[in-house]
Amino acid sequence: MMRAHRGRRAAPRAEVRRIRLLRIRALLVGGLVLGTGATSTLASWNDGEYATGSFTAARFGIEGKLPTETDYGKHTGSNAAVLGFTPAVTGLYPGVTGYAAFSVRATSGSIAGSVRLTAGTPTGTLTELRYGVRTVGSASACNASGYSGGTSVIPDNSTLDTSAAVAQTLAADRTPVYYCFAISLPVGASNGMQSQSRAQSWQFVATSG
Repeated sequence: MMRAHRGRRAAPRAEVRRIRLLRIRALLVGGLVLGTGATSTLASWNDGEYATGSFTAARFGIEGKLPTETDYGKHTGSNAAVLGFTPAVTGLYPGVTGYAAFSVRATSGSIAGSVRLTAGTPTGTLTELRYGVRTVGSASACNASGYSGGTSVIPDNSTLDTSAAVAQTLAADRTPVYYCFAISLPVGASNGMQSQSRAQSWQFVATSG
C-alpha cells in the first residue's frame, strides 16, 4: 500500500521538474534575445565634425617726423628729434614766440590707437619760459596764424613741465597728427632771465586700441 501511494506522488514531482526545466529554457531564450537586442543597440553609426583656428597678434607702433626730415622714422630717448623753432628761440626776449612742428603717425601695419604728449623735467635757469601746444592741419601750418586756429593740446602759458590732459587719436590708415609747439618768454619777464637758458624734452606716449 505504501509503494502504491509513493508511485502516485512521483508522477506530479516529475511533472513539476519538467515544467521548471521548460521555464528555465524560456528564460535562457529570453536572455539571449535581450542580449542580442543590446548588442544591436551598441553597434550604431558614428560620425564627427572638427574645427580649428590660427591666431596672430596685432602690431602697434608710432613714428615721427620733423619738417626738415624727408620721411617718418623712429626717434628714441637717446636720439630725440630736435625741434626747430621759428623764429629761433636762442635769443628770446619778452613778447617773442617761436613755433615748431612735429608730426606723429602709426607705423605700417599698425592697428589704431591714441597718443598723448608728456613733458619731462626741464633743466636750466630760464624758469619764466612758457609754452603751449596745439594740433594743426599740416606741418606747414605751424605758425602764428595756423596755431591760433588749432586745437589745444596743452594750454598756452603753461610751464614746460606740463603734460597733455587728453590724448589724440591715431588712425590705422597712418593719417598723421600734426603738433605745433609755441614757446615764448612772456611780456613782463624779469631782468633776471637775461642770458639764462633752459632745456626740455617731451615724449609722445602711444597706446593701442
